[in-house]
Amino acid sequence: MEMEYKDPSRRGRYIVLFGVILAIAAGGAAFVLLNQAQQQAGTGETPTVAVVVAIRDIPARKPIEAGDVAVRQVPIDRTNEKGVFSTLDLVLGRVLAITALDGQLITSNMLASTTTGGKFSILDPTETVAPDSEAWRAVSMTVTDDRAVGGVLEAGNTVDVFVTATVNVPQDLLDEGRYYTDKSTKITYQNMVILARTGTFYILKATLALSEEIAHLQAAGNAQFTLILRPDVDVRIADVSKLGATTNRLITKYGLPIPETYPAGNGPVVTPPPLESPSPSPSPSPAP
Repeated sequence: MEMEYKDPSRRGRYIVLFGVILAIAAGGAAFVLLNQAQQQAGTGETPTVAVVVAIRDIPARKPIEAGDVAVRQVPIDRTNEKGVFSTLDLVLGRVLAITALDGQLITSNMLASTTTGGKFSILDPTETVAPDSEAWRAVSMTVTDDRAVGGVLEAGNTVDVFVTATVNVPQDLLDEGRYYTDKSTKITYQNMVILARTGTFYILKATLALSEEIAHLQAAGNAQFTLILRPDVDVRIADVSKLGATTNRLITKYGLPIPETYPAGNGPVVTPPPLESPSPSPSPSPAP
């Protein structure tokens, strides 16, 4: 019985050849992956995500509106991945504690309001409530546009407040001939921040004591408020001890002529002669 002879050396060569082929394939795959990684690193490709960014400057203490922000695909990494928002509904109606610049990411640490839809925040981001901290409140006052810088004031502005009140003089002082009932104006509150505004209603940040005074003046019904805009960088408190305006003070200060009774009393009425002709109209300037 004949047996088939198999050369073991030939089988070994096949195994070695197959191993060489696998090694070449693995080396080629590694080369391709390494080349792709180097190309990506060379082009600086960074993963991008959808985030909310400002598309115009948004002042502090202003509620974010639809036209203020948009969703953009931006490169994201460890330097800017925290606190971002992916959809507009998470920021609309929220109030910024600081000004957001055009193109800047809107992040959670920039917001002053604690809840979505919050209209304003009374405390600044750096302020906290402590046993000895100031009792800050939000108080409203009604000021028409003609007494509020033409109605251009908005949340975040810093203003001073004039109070114009009617001073009623008792009859016994009236009889002395020195005082009379009239309005008196004086700058009363300084460096107040507008937290929000709706039409002619202004909400300002004030201490508890000042809020009480403002509430009383409005309830009394004989006082009016005037808001004047001050520069944001000017935080000085002016000395108002020598300020205050009344009609007689303005007459004295600027030398306004005092109206006299005409015709004069206790005598016959003297009728002045009529003018011979009306005053002529000024002639137009000749054309060049």
